[in-house]
Amino acid sequence: MAAQDLFKAGHSVTVFDSNIDHLRKLKRMADMHIEQFDVKNKAKLITLMKGFDIIVGALPAALGYYTMECAVIAHVDLVDMSYSARDPFLLHEKAKRIKMRIVPDAGFAPGLSNVLIGEIYQRYGGIDYLRILVGGIPQRPVLPFNYYITWSLSDLIEEYTRPSRIVRNHRLTTVPALSGIEEFSMAKIGRLECFYTDGLRTLLKTMKNVKNMEEKTIRYPGHANLFKTIIECGLLSDQKICCGNRSVKIKDVTSDYLREILRRGDHRDLSVLLIEIRKGKRKKRYTCIDHYDEKNGILSMARMTAYTGSLITQCIKKYPRFGVIPPEYLGMRDDLYKFILAELEKRNIDIKTN
Repeated sequence: MAAQDLFKAGHSVTVFDSNIDHLRKLKRMADMHIEQFDVKNKAKLITLMKGFDIIVGALPAALGYYTMECAVIAHVDLVDMSYSARDPFLLHEKAKRIKMRIVPDAGFAPGLSNVLIGEIYQRYGGIDYLRILVGGIPQRPVLPFNYYITWSLSDLIEEYTRPSRIVRNHRLTTVPALSGIEEFSMAKIGRLECFYTDGLRTLLKTMKNVKNMEEKTIRYPGHANLFKTIIECGLLSDQKICCGNRSVKIKDVTSDYLREILRRGDHRDLSVLLIEIRKGKRKKRYTCIDHYDEKNGILSMARMTAYTGSLITQCIKKYPRFGVIPPEYLGMRDDLYKFILAELEKRNIDIKTN
């Protein structure tokens, strides 16, 4: 979808994917260049990258940092919408030296959330308190998980098992993922819950002197405890068991089950982003609720992620510095912040403030 948005904006776009069916489907929607390609061939990927002005990464998390490394070797700017477990700032000095840019976490949250936070951080001259609640959920939840997966299952499992980093009283602290469960209500949506996940990412380095900072994922009530039980029972472990005449990992069996059950029900979704910021007596709150695009059949989570990635791609060349450029740095520049927010509004993404 990011490719379609860039194409619609008048840019020349080539899409590479290992799945030819995905490419053919995309070709039917927009007359873009398509090519089947396996990005795991590092030498060929680097050579391919050199033929473009900018690369947009939309790969599984396991390939996030790898893509950044390849872009640095190719000396080509990269906007990456995938998650990377490794710290992208490890590539900062080299990228800066060769005058290229890497924008990590250029999606919904992290991504759009960072842009909004960066603008306030710059305007207020710092932040004392930051709380982010974010999630994509089905409009019509189905038991037992009340969730319909719209992205990579392996990345979801990683999110639910990776320790979560937060800031308490100016100290970086680690808490278990799925912990800190809170319930709350939202008008026209109903009862929800939120819990810790490791989503602060680059904000942990770029937001200086913040006393308290956290991010939590939003789901329907009961979801977190179900996954906690699965994890605590060892059903996502790498331990092998005998199944008939085969030896299989318990994690693989559970993943196959989850992949099937998490796609039951209606796929139409909604996305929620709530950000609360304080600096002294000054307060700012952002609320964004986006729904599945009925007219065009587009998931809300796809809209929020792809449009943000596309718009960052369209403006990153205007950023005057080089190296690793997290999205919050774009929010700190008034011209780029206004461009991103204005273009999101044109795409019917409504961000309310109070």
